[in-house]
Amino acid sequence: MTDRRVIHLKRTSFAGSKASLVFQDDALGLQVFRSEAKNGRVVEVAFSGMRCKPDYNFGFGSHQQAEIHRNKWVEGKRAALTAKQTRQTERQERMRQGHPLVVGDVLVASWGYDQTNYDYFEVTRVFGLRSVEIRELAKEAQEHTSQAMAGLCVPMKGRFVGDPMVKRVDGDGRVKVHSWGVWASKKESTTVAGVEIFKPDSYTDYA
Repeated sequence: MTDRRVIHLKRTSFAGSKASLVFQDDALGLQVFRSEAKNGRVVEVAFSGMRCKPDYNFGFGSHQQAEIHRNKWVEGKRAALTAKQTRQTERQERMRQGHPLVVGDVLVASWGYDQTNYDYFEVTRVFGLRSVEIRELAKEAQEHTSQAMAGLCVPMKGRFVGDPMVKRVDGDGRVKVHSWGVWASKKESTTVAGVEIFKPDSYTDYA
């Protein structure tokens, strides 16, 4: 039995034996089941993608109310799919053109559970359209006077604390810097009187 048939059976079981399929869109992966309730009310159960958990399971006072709600839900799904396809197209185009990183760019990565850590990296070399060499940077931190184990930190550009690492750059200009799924992206800066200035990041380390 195919996965789709299994999913369909689970959905029909959830909707109930008295429910009938009233809407289906294979392109969007949408299904809506309807059952009649008392006093002219109807119940609709809607699913999307490959999910067996419904997007909604609502009772309505009439078929018209149910259809209005369903149409809004379908339009939202269509808009989300269009937006996703647009992002994918733009990302693919950026990949063809090459990543935006250049030597001297500073990258920032934020990570932590019950705390917020920041790591900084500097792009030291660029290899073609897809790869860069980066090195971790030292950072300057200042603890808040009113809150222990929390404060502000900024990268110290040019002061390296790690060995060079060659990394792939994705279509959004991000670099995966830690194996557990931490990504770094370019940290914006401003130049004042020839000095590059970075906005401080707020850290916490009181896990």
